[in-house]
Amino acid sequence: MYTAKAKKGIFGRADIRKKVAVDDISIEIKKGHITGLLGLNGAGKTTTIKMLTTLLAPTSGIIEIDYVDIIKDKLYARNKINLIMGGERGVYWRLTERENLRYFGSLYKINPKELDRRIEETLEVVGLQKAADIVVEKYSKGMKQRLQIARGLINNSEYLFFDEPTLGLDIVIAKELRNHIRKLAD
Repeated sequence: MYTAKAKKGIFGRADIRKKVAVDDISIEIKKGHITGLLGLNGAGKTTTIKMLTTLLAPTSGIIEIDYVDIIKDKLYARNKINLIMGGERGVYWRLTERENLRYFGSLYKINPKELDRRIEETLEVVGLQKAADIVVEKYSKGMKQRLQIARGLINNSEYLFFDEPTLGLDIVIAKELRNHIRKLAD
């Protein structure tokens, strides 16, 4: 539940309303399965994903990963999951791709030698090897999205959540991403 303000006219007073974003949802997702969350704009898909990835706390109910309550044990959950978002947020624009991946990988406490290997591997998966040492602010929208994908793959998580991951990608890269997701699930 969240608070929404709705203004009436240019000078009108704002009405404050409580809005339920997600209500009475129950899902079970098994390891290795690809599960889609479909709905209209404003249906609560992103809110649900944010709750499943510990970015938002639900107002009621429980969320478990491997029978562990992720609200009570966020650290456990965050070591098991990662999130790939659509759009250009979630990475640092003044860093290079390699620096971004090194930073996010270090948050997962990945051994530096292993992290270097994973960085090179993810650069290859997203096709950005040649741009790895260019600051992200010079990237196109599609390149920034591919960096988002690399960031989401860096920790080799057991559970990977996607929120519009192909936003801004060209058809070829979007198809390659879907194929890579299938390989990860297998």
